[in-house]
Amino acid sequence: MDKWLSHPTALKIISVLLGILLFAVVHIDPETSPQSITSSIDTKIIEAATIVPIGLDEEKYVLTAMEPTVARLVVEGKISNLRAATNADYVVNIDLSGVTKPGLQELPLTIKLPRGIKEVELSPRRVMVQIEEIVTKTFDAQVMIEGDHAAGFVLGEPEIMSEGGRAVQVTLPRDDMDKVGLVAASLDVSGSDKTVVNKKAKLVVYDKEGQEIPNAIVQPSTLHVEVKVTLPFKQVPLQLRYSGELTEGMSLVSVKPSVDFVTVYAPQEELDAISIYDGAVLDLTKVKQSGTIKVKAPPVDHIQAVNPGEIDLDIVVEVATTRKLSNVPITITGTEPGLTTQIITPASGTLDLEISGAEAVLADVALDDVAIVAKVAGLEPGTHTVALELELPPYVQPVLADGQSLSATIEIIDTTASNGGEEPEDIEVGGTPTNPPEEGQEGGSPGNNGSGAGNANARSGGADTDIQYALVDAKRRSPSNTLILWEKEGATI
Repeated sequence: MDKWLSHPTALKIISVLLGILLFAVVHIDPETSPQSITSSIDTKIIEAATIVPIGLDEEKYVLTAMEPTVARLVVEGKISNLRAATNADYVVNIDLSGVTKPGLQELPLTIKLPRGIKEVELSPRRVMVQIEEIVTKTFDAQVMIEGDHAAGFVLGEPEIMSEGGRAVQVTLPRDDMDKVGLVAASLDVSGSDKTVVNKKAKLVVYDKEGQEIPNAIVQPSTLHVEVKVTLPFKQVPLQLRYSGELTEGMSLVSVKPSVDFVTVYAPQEELDAISIYDGAVLDLTKVKQSGTIKVKAPPVDHIQAVNPGEIDLDIVVEVATTRKLSNVPITITGTEPGLTTQIITPASGTLDLEISGAEAVLADVALDDVAIVAKVAGLEPGTHTVALELELPPYVQPVLADGQSLSATIEIIDTTASNGGEEPEDIEVGGTPTNPPEEGQEGGSPGNNGSGAGNANARSGGADTDIQYALVDAKRRSPSNTLILWEKEGATI
């Protein structure tokens, strides 16, 4: 026995038997019969491998339908390779690179498998696809407002602030393009009391029934939009004010603002009472020569804001000159009913007035453009010294000595007192008065306001007769307060 075991051939035989025994221990499946031996090659079934389209010219066409969208794939390979690969490694494609026209087409599938694995079965091998032509069309984007702004405020028109404006490009299959009803971005203004801004408002394409078209491609995809939420507003005339004085020897020829109207913002109850805006002030001390000057337009009184907030003024100045106006009449205003007035001094009822301004401005000044006004409203009968007010054209100033003021002495006469407080009898126009005025006194004093009272003391006759003369003189010249009084009380003049 020892000799047999030490023989080389016997040792080789024993080695082979041990190898076979070890192989059997490793590969025999314990759950099968002893005759079943496990193989190193196996198969794998992927029931729903996604079919991925490739190669389509997306600038011209779009894949709108594919049937089916998944395929059944059976593969074979080493167990180790099968276990190492995931389902994503098994790629099923449909090659659309050869598509040259739209429509329904049947095309073959191709597969891409992990290394060491081969295809056993692919079902189906061909699928139907629907190809549509892509078209691009330009639309004007809109802004849709959502929510309610704060009470008492006004919502302005939505604006698109993007550089390209409202124009956007929409890309869709031709059949879908006919369904487009609106391209819009939404802006939420809920509770807002100031301007609302969205710099990246997403654009959405809606069909004619208001439903979103999800496959639409919009370029640009977002817009910069905003809407103003303000107090109530309205446009009112601009009335410029002045402060300070021009350099000595200079005078304004014209001041033309860049706008004649401004927009003012205020609560509605305050806005209703605003008729002009006079908050812009030109400081004349800053005007050194002709040119353009900017002035602020700040909020004043109950105005909360003004637009524009700054105004350009086109200013023309020239060297000042003077001009003398002779015999400018003094006008009396404010005479109460039942009273008449006459100017005592100056006896002529006129003044000579020197005015200053640019030569071009003074050349156009007529006597009717200048008024010297004496206001007697509220004064009792008697003699009064009344300060005179000047009404001059724009950019014209009076030339007065330092401390000089203009005044006139005016007598106010109570016509009812001279009649004992009784109403005068009716006077027929054209009739002969009991005591006609003396020759040369018919017109009354030049300073009279038209009532004729300036001649009353020069006439003969009683108080009643004086009133009659006064009324007759009034009729000859122009209607006066006295004349209107008697007309209201039924007198015939």
